[in-house]
Amino acid sequence: MHPLVSVVMATYQGEKYLKIQIESLLAQDYPNLEFIWVDDASTDQSLSILKAYASQDERIHILENLKNEGHNAAFEKGMKAANGEYIALSDQDDVWISDKISILVNGIGNCSLIYSDSQLIDQEGRELSLKMSNLKRQIPYNSPLMYTFGAWAPGHSMLFKKELLETALPLSNWVTHDYLLGFSATCHQGIAYIPNSLVYYRQHESNAIGADLKKAKKLYRTRAERNLRICERVKLIADRCLDSKEKQILKQLSLDFKGNSLVNRIRRCKTVLKYRDDMLAYKGKSNLGNFLYCFKLLFGIY
Repeated sequence: MHPLVSVVMATYQGEKYLKIQIESLLAQDYPNLEFIWVDDASTDQSLSILKAYASQDERIHILENLKNEGHNAAFEKGMKAANGEYIALSDQDDVWISDKISILVNGIGNCSLIYSDSQLIDQEGRELSLKMSNLKRQIPYNSPLMYTFGAWAPGHSMLFKKELLETALPLSNWVTHDYLLGFSATCHQGIAYIPNSLVYYRQHESNAIGADLKKAKKLYRTRAERNLRICERVKLIADRCLDSKEKQILKQLSLDFKGNSLVNRIRRCKTVLKYRDDMLAYKGKSNLGNFLYCFKLLFGIY
């Protein structure tokens, strides 16, 4: 018996690539799927495209937002409506290989979440020379501390157990939906990673979040706003953390990020120095690089 997998997709002004992605979703060889597609008040043909496919396939369920609420809210709405034991998230402009879901379901084991590598493609669908793993360090995550400074388990390549929603929801505007899902997975049974490229990840001018975050639209205008977002992110994961020891570590670090006294600066440096193997794992620095990074926290918080 194959457990039900809910494929949740959020759409907004996505008519250009939407049909290509939908065809790849419907071509999945996994035998027990439902599709929850949330349109976030598109004014182009996105909703009409979704409805046309839904009229031909009873597995498809369409939810409509009357006003644009953003992709975090759209994904949250879709995940709440999901009936599957597992949930997979879909962008509106990628292409999935036909056995993506089968591979992820077979590989998740006792972990709470699994994700894969992705092959980057351009606007026309041509393969670029890079995979996601060439740009970001993609690794298993087994501790909430590994999400302190960031992580990279992207939503478009993940599959997770629905039980994660108890910790991950409600989503927050301080972080992306996939960041909070990944963090929640580390609070349960951790995250598995497989190096197979299971998604063709399209790069174009309208990406909500592309592979190269240096080119992404910044969510802050000033250094003060940037620091506020970092502080709120650490406070959020401290509040959501289930492990009592790691929760206390993150709570103290949150206080020392917000404070600017010499005591705060020294304490946050010492904390990250002590737990640097976990806290800085996703950065992929050398042992020396991790060691030196900790002393940077005497002068800033990132």
